[in-house]
Amino acid sequence: MLKKDFLVHTTKQIVSQTFRLGAVLFFFFIFLTASSVLLVRFFNPPFSSFMVWESNFFQKKIDYSWTPIPNMGKNIALSIVATEDSNFCNHIGIDIKEIYKVVAKGEKRGASTITQQLAKNLFLWHGRSWPRKIIEMYYTFLIETVIPKRRILELYLNIVETSPLTFGVDRASEKYYKKPSNKLTKEQAIRIALTLPNPKARNPKKLKSYLVKRISRLKKDLEILKKGDRSSCFL
Repeated sequence: MLKKDFLVHTTKQIVSQTFRLGAVLFFFFIFLTASSVLLVRFFNPPFSSFMVWESNFFQKKIDYSWTPIPNMGKNIALSIVATEDSNFCNHIGIDIKEIYKVVAKGEKRGASTITQQLAKNLFLWHGRSWPRKIIEMYYTFLIETVIPKRRILELYLNIVETSPLTFGVDRASEKYYKKPSNKLTKEQAIRIALTLPNPKARNPKKLKSYLVKRISRLKKDLEILKKGDRSSCFL
């Protein structure tokens, strides 16, 4: 009887301690992630997790510097939103309409929003798995809750990979067109935007024909974006 009571008591202690440890780890995770998101609302990140992975923990040199969004010009901001996430100003981090459209048409392309891509590139690791996707969704919710849309776009425009080991649209502008992004023509900005999401294989000056055909349509889309409420959150 005493042995049985001892086992029951020991089991309860183990369960209780495990629960307490789990609760401490959970709240520590919430504190750490929320703090990291809050920091990038007010401070420009010196690097992203994607940069760390791509450079093999900085064994390879990266081309990255910060450019405030007012210094980038409207053409590149509009081009990125038009090609990557045209409903950016009107969704809460996840574009349900776009997901439904992709599923309904049976398309293979993704439906990730700019906020989701920012979460993935800024905070997470390489690879695809359900745990990583769940954490990405959690970070997306945090980012949309804590950070204004204009700042979200500014972060993305600065840390997105635009060619191998080159990060940010301004660095791409200097690399390919020898001028800052606020001097880009509408077509040049669209060409840089069209290198995403595969900047390692695409060069804005040597786009494949199916991408070149999109340029004239995107020029019209930029004008529509500029005049409507879909750009009001960042222009």
